Amino acid sequence: MPRIPSRALSLAVVGFVCALVLAPSFAQAAFVNLGPAGDFNVFVFNNNTQSGSDAHGKIGVGGNANFGSFTIASALGSGTDNLIVGGNFSNNGASLKGGMLIGGNATWTGSITTTGRIAVNGNATFADGSVGTPVLVGGTYTAPVYFPPNTYTSPATFPFSFTDVANYLTDQADFMASLPFNGTTNILFGGITLNGTDPSFNNFYISAADLAAGTGLTINAPAGSTVVLNVDGSPAFFDNMMINLNGVTEHKVLYNFHNATNLTISSIGVRGSLLAPRADVNFSGNIDGTLIAKNLTGPGESHLFLFNGNLPPQVPEPATVALLGLALTSLAAVRRR
Repeated sequence: MPRIPSRALSLAVVGFVCALVLAPSFAQAAFVNLGPAGDFNVFVFNNNTQSGSDAHGKIGVGGNANFGSFTIASALGSGTDNLIVGGNFSNNGASLKGGMLIGGNATWTGSITTTGRIAVNGNATFADGSVGTPVLVGGTYTAPVYFPPNTYTSPATFPFSFTDVANYLTDQADFMASLPFNGTTNILFGGITLNGTDPSFNNFYISAADLAAGTGLTINAPAGSTVVLNVDGSPAFFDNMMINLNGVTEHKVLYNFHNATNLTISSIGVRGSLLAPRADVNFSGNIDGTLIAKNLTGPGESHLFLFNGNLPPQVPEPATVALLGLALTSLAAVRRR
């Protein structure tokens, strides 16, 4: 057998290591716009605690979810998993239209109402009410005798990785904030006016301090265009103001709190979707769009206006491209020898 020179072997090893390191990036590269989070009314990377309100669309939580007197997916059909939780789920007196997929344990005190399947990889405890079928509980199943039987055979699989989506959206937030700002932001006596003329993509900037001091927000942009408002700074406050949209609709507007670690949303109806990938969000207003956060608390209400704008695709960093090139070069070198 021909001997492979040590230099070529070293290059090959480096190349394979680079390929392994870059593997998550390849998975994320398949995402566009808001990725899988774009199908959800509320999407939280870690933990979500809400009560006394509702979300008209789907809810996704990567960590633990704790709801009380909360209605989930009231505006959707019953045939899909409209609640997806990676960790444990607890609920008191809520209702769910559709099914739920829980990676950990599920505890539902009070009366439960669901219209779809119950898939729980851990233990499940239900006190009363009615649930859809099938029931698929990997651990101990505790429920009234009139509940459907447990027909579990294997762990339920998740349609995406919360970690991959979180990494992608964090990069997406930073990428949009790094793009040239082609719209103008005018502030006069507390009134904030954004004027965009691009028929495709209008990118704006404002500091968190100026947004917090604002008394009203008006966005003017061509119909059909996508609008991104990049908010820079932390802590951030999005509260006590009216939002007016002219030309553009809620489905095309995204508020990008790219570097906020704490965000308060209160006394406001947010018209559009909101991306806060690093933020602990306290939410007590309402939103017409998708709300994406690191952690979420509060009684905020979410309305089903899913984002369908077109965001510029992320451009790989030069270092990433160089590493990929090194991997391909090293593999080619070994093959030649």
